[in-house]
Amino acid sequence: MSGLVVLLFLGVMVYYVWPRPKSFFLDVTTDFLQVTTDADTQIVWDIDRALLCLPERRLPEDHPARLAADLDQACGRGFLAQRISNVELDWPADVTLMLRSGATDAIDLLIRFAPERQISIGEIPIVPETILRLPHTVITETGGLGLSGDVVLGQTAEHATLKLLREGRYETREVPFFRSNALLVDSGTLSMGDAITIEAIEQDKRLSAYAFVTLAPSQPDGVTPLRVIATSPEEDSRLRLQRARANPSYIEPTWSKRIANDPLAIGIATLLSLLATFLGVLNNLFRK
Repeated sequence: MSGLVVLLFLGVMVYYVWPRPKSFFLDVTTDFLQVTTDADTQIVWDIDRALLCLPERRLPEDHPARLAADLDQACGRGFLAQRISNVELDWPADVTLMLRSGATDAIDLLIRFAPERQISIGEIPIVPETILRLPHTVITETGGLGLSGDVVLGQTAEHATLKLLREGRYETREVPFFRSNALLVDSGTLSMGDAITIEAIEQDKRLSAYAFVTLAPSQPDGVTPLRVIATSPEEDSRLRLQRARANPSYIEPTWSKRIANDPLAIGIATLLSLLATFLGVLNNLFRK
């Protein structure tokens, strides 16, 4: 019987140590969000008005922004401005969007993609390093903006870095083997200056997460940060945590956290404890 108890104990340990697919939930206040769009976003933005800031040095000579009779200087030096209105924007795949909060009641989206691609916003062709400046009303009137793809939240707190993650929390859920309900197996908080990436464990494999962007309350410095709710599907994944001047670390639940948060594990532990007590009593009786 003691051998059976040992086998049961080993089986339970293997059950909880073995890696499982997991999903993540993050609720973060940040000045920076990066999303590289995936192949199937199916998310359309309805933009009633915005400002396109096109890098002048990258524009071809016949670009409409160069031919405009009344040049708009709203974007600042080095950029040519084009105002847009009533645009439905469906981001194509493999475009990197860097969302940055600011102190001007607007969000700047820095847009990066391969130079040979042809991408337009409305009827205006854009080039890499174009900035799409969205007024806060675009978000407040629609409730928020959705993006799907590879998600990075925040930048590490290096010298002169302005766009930081301010605070946040995360939750990790897993579906135990041979069961159907997801369990909350880990949770924690994030600190200012953390940079968080939701990534696949398998190297070079993309993991498509979903980020929903709204506005957080304005701060004393005049900046209105982004509030981002990010979720990921149940896959072999992890959170990559980067901090200034430190090697990356990974947030993954340990076997002890799985056991501590699983009612079945608590029941099994109680049963094994009772079984061990019962066997001890039987052993004493037989010795007498």
